[in-house]
Amino acid sequence: MKKTAIVLALTSVFSANIMAEGLSGGVELDAKFVNGEKEYSANNGSGIKAFVGYEGFGASAKRKANFENEYNVNYKHDFDGFWLKGEYEFVDKKSVQHDPAKPVNDQNKFGVTVGGNIADLFDTSLRLRKDTDLRSGHNAPRGDIYRFDLAAGKQVTDRMYFNAKVVGQKQNNKDVIALDSGADRNKDTIYNLELRATFTDIQNMVPYVEVGNEGVFGKDTRNTYGKVGVVFPF
Repeated sequence: MKKTAIVLALTSVFSANIMAEGLSGGVELDAKFVNGEKEYSANNGSGIKAFVGYEGFGASAKRKANFENEYNVNYKHDFDGFWLKGEYEFVDKKSVQHDPAKPVNDQNKFGVTVGGNIADLFDTSLRLRKDTDLRSGHNAPRGDIYRFDLAAGKQVTDRMYFNAKVVGQKQNNKDVIALDSGADRNKDTIYNLELRATFTDIQNMVPYVEVGNEGVFGKDTRNTYGKVGVVFPF
């Protein structure tokens, strides 16, 4: 509850300062459903996020339904014909509800993204990120993931922006994969697909719908999910 209150307090701060020139902010709510069931345990689970930006700098705080917290800081710089963005994210999992046989670690995530527009036809971007587990007071194996996100998007109508993304992840610590019963530790690479439609012509809110298909480290299993969300910009 305390950390949820912090997120809501940040929201009120953002709202109170919207008159500052160049300052933007908002709140995002989302809910994810995996194979028809509400998802509370995946890294991309349901939650509430408050965010703020000023002249290329950005920061956000997200509280997930499984009591995981994400804190992100980033900077985006526009060049002639493309843009470059660097980011750092800390994931606090100390309050996460989890299987005692599968302890979880906090994470550091460092990423860099380059993007632009191709011949005025569509937007595209490529993000490279390294996700590293921290030693969180126990002897759980520490994950070490290399990840890439390749995305393309286009304003297909006056009211809808469509975006497609391919995500690849490689788990370098096979001991993490082996924690899952029946997992093959040699299946250390997965690829996910995400499709999102964002509705851009609604006053004071930006709703979106996302569907995707995700792999699972160590298994041939793939999960289909749906996500609905809404952004309230200030």
